[in-house]
Amino acid sequence: MNRVFNSEDTGFQTHSHELYLDVALFGTSAMYVEADPACVVRFNTRPLGEICVAEDVRGQVDTVYRKYELTARQAVQEWGGDCSDEVQRQAEENPEARVEILHAVFPRDDRDPFGLGVINFPWSCVYMETATQHVLEESGYLEMPYMVPRWSKASGETYGRGPGLTALSDTRVLNAMARTTLMAAEKMSDPPLMVPDDGFLGPIRSGPGGLSYYRAGSQDRVEALPVHADLNAAQAMMDQRRESVRRIFLADQLAPADGPAISATEAVIRQSERMRVLGPVLGRLQTEFLGPVVRRVFNIMVRTGALPPLPQGMEMEDFEVRYASPVNTAQKRYEAQALQQAMEYLAPLVGQGDPNGLMDNFDQDRIARHATELFGVPADYMLSDVAVAEKRATRSQGAQAAQRAGTVERMARIAKVLSEAKMAEPSALTELVRQNGGDPLAFMNAGSQPSSGEDGHAA
Repeated sequence: MNRVFNSEDTGFQTHSHELYLDVALFGTSAMYVEADPACVVRFNTRPLGEICVAEDVRGQVDTVYRKYELTARQAVQEWGGDCSDEVQRQAEENPEARVEILHAVFPRDDRDPFGLGVINFPWSCVYMETATQHVLEESGYLEMPYMVPRWSKASGETYGRGPGLTALSDTRVLNAMARTTLMAAEKMSDPPLMVPDDGFLGPIRSGPGGLSYYRAGSQDRVEALPVHADLNAAQAMMDQRRESVRRIFLADQLAPADGPAISATEAVIRQSERMRVLGPVLGRLQTEFLGPVVRRVFNIMVRTGALPPLPQGMEMEDFEVRYASPVNTAQKRYEAQALQQAMEYLAPLVGQGDPNGLMDNFDQDRIARHATELFGVPADYMLSDVAVAEKRATRSQGAQAAQRAGTVERMARIAKVLSEAKMAEPSALTELVRQNGGDPLAFMNAGSQPSSGEDGHAA
C-alpha cells in the first residue's frame, strides 16, 4: 500500500509545531498520542515542566510521569463517578476549583503476554488525584503513548540539550548589551544636566516648551553633561553575538548562501553537505519520535478501522517506514553523486556500444528505482516488477510480429519479380536461380535472409 496520510485526510488534531519549538529550545519535548473517536488520533504536546521521565537499560524513555491540573468540572467530565467524593462535591459547589492529577505510564512487568484485557497490555496507565491519592483509572496501552524526543544529550544524561540551552549565555550577554546601548542612546538624546545650586528659581523643566526661571544678571546657565558613547562599536558587538546565536541554531546551514550564481550540480552538493550536518539530530528524532509516532498512529488506525484491511499474510509489524521529508531527501541526493561519479569514471572504458560488456555489471532496473527513491519521486509513479515484465514481453512480441511481417512482405516482392521475369532467357536472375539448385522457392528463402560479409556483420 502506497498512500500518504495527513491531518486534512484523517481529521487528526495535531500540535507538532509546539513539540519542535520545545525540542529546539530546551532539548527535550513530550507529545501524548491517543485514540479519539471524534478525530481518530489526537496529538497533544505537553509542557516540559509537567513531565518527569526515566530511561530503560537501552537508553530509551520507557517511563513518564505527568503532573497537571484540571478544574473539578473537567475531572468529573472525564472520569465521572470514579472521582473522589471531594472532587464531586467541588464540581457542584465550585466547578472552577483546581484538581491536581498525576498520570503515570510505565512498563508492566507482571502481565501475562497471552492474557486478555487492558491489565495485560505492555504499558501500564494510572491516573490519580495527588491530594487524596485516589486512583481515578487503571488501564494500559499497546504502545508507548508518550513520545519524548531529545535534540542531543551527553553520556549518562536523561534530559536532552538543545540549541536554546547552548545559546543561553550568548542571549544573556546580548540582552545586557542591548540594555547598555539603549541607556547610552537615551543619554545622548536626553543628556544629564549641570545646574547651579542657587542660580535658578523653581524646578528645571527640560521638556519641550519648558520654562526655567533664573535671577536677572546671573551668569549661571543650564549645561548638558558631555556624554561620549560609540554606538557603532556597540552595534558591531551585538551583531557578533546575534551571528553566534544564529550559528548555534544552524541558521547558516539551512539558509541559502549569498554569492555569485552557481551551477545546479554545485547547488545540490552544497545543499547535501548542509543537510548532512543535521544527520545526528535527524537520526535521533527518527528513533525517538518519528518512528514511534508513525507506528502508534498506524496501529490505532488499523484497530479503529480507519485503514483498509491488511493484505493476506501481512502483519502489523511487517511494514517499513520511509521518510520523505526535505531534509531526508537532500541527504539522499548526496548518495546520487556516487553513482554519477562512477558513471563518469567508467565512460572512457565503456566506449561506443560497450563492446566489452562493462555495463552488464550493473542492474539497470535497480539503479532506476533507487534513483527515484533518492530524488523523492512518488511511489505510485513507478510500475511494479510484474507490470514492467509484462510491458517488455508485449514490446518483444510486437517486434517479432513486425519482423515476421517484414519477411513476408519481402518474399511477396520477390515472388512478384519472379512471376514477371522471363526465365527462359539467360540473365542475372536466372543465374541466381541456377546457383540455388534451380528451385525458385530456395532462391526466395535465400533472398529473405541477410547475407554475411567477411567481418560477420550483415552485408
